[in-house]
Amino acid sequence: MRYDITVHRVVKEKKSANTYIPSHTHSYFHYIYALSGVGRILVDGHWLIAEKGMLIMVPPKIVHAIYGVDEFNAFDLKFTAGEELTRKLCRTGYCVKSVTGYEDTLLKDIFNEAVLRRELSEDIINVHMLELLIRILRREKNGIFMVSPQDLTDHFFNTSNDVRQGNIKMALDYIERNICSDIRVSQLAQMCGYCENYFSTYFKECVGCSPNKYINMKKIEMSQKLMLSTNLNITQISEQLGFESVHYFSRLFKKILGISPRIYSNRTSVNISINIQHNAHTPSGEFEIPLRTLDASESAGAPKETGYLQEQKFTKAGGA
Repeated sequence: MRYDITVHRVVKEKKSANTYIPSHTHSYFHYIYALSGVGRILVDGHWLIAEKGMLIMVPPKIVHAIYGVDEFNAFDLKFTAGEELTRKLCRTGYCVKSVTGYEDTLLKDIFNEAVLRRELSEDIINVHMLELLIRILRREKNGIFMVSPQDLTDHFFNTSNDVRQGNIKMALDYIERNICSDIRVSQLAQMCGYCENYFSTYFKECVGCSPNKYINMKKIEMSQKLMLSTNLNITQISEQLGFESVHYFSRLFKKILGISPRIYSNRTSVNISINIQHNAHTPSGEFEIPLRTLDASESAGAPKETGYLQEQKFTKAGGA
């Protein structure tokens, strides 16, 4: 492989309004992906207000600090890279204002692989992280921000004149928009103007699985997102997604992911990490700076929320 990369630690952490990580540096890359809430992050003298969907990218030996503002939930990814990739990444900006849907999937799959701990998870994590980094390198730098060019990619269903494929795409869009509802195959078939048997057969030909299986997989995918970004319990998530019972939801979750929702929820509700200490690039010592709590005097002197948009002129050219 042209580029060497080793992900050493994957963590999910919540920082409330009175908690923070003080200014520090280290010898590895530290990327912070905001899941929910609001955080205030200092990177190389720049204050950034981090909100859902933002990716903050801290290179090695760059001073940074992290403050919670409003229940700031984020993934922390600590990694090292080979000399060539490190050189290129250090020339990028410090912030992707909004990751793409695919990049969001890559980040969450990295975390899920760390949680599920299946065979070859470490390799999958490294491969996903490398793909994410390459996609970041394709972006254009605009000050401290990375800006995506306008991607004109055609979806499989949009490249064909087959009306039936357009109908299946319509059904997929409906499932995506109404995943928390009770979605019936008969309802989807009627929407597309087909009988249920024909719709199910052609759906499987286009998508690769039956409509019911696809709906269930999307519901379980959504349940994972809810466990990562909300405080809902398993019963509440089951009800929100329209399952007939929490027991059926639990059986289906375990069947699809190989782990019970309770275990998954327990693992994702606290700081989750993987540590790999077998690579020559692995820095010695700890990967974590302890989380601190602001006292009254520190709170009074804490940096104000001026917002990065007041300090950095930024134009959404192509969408960041």
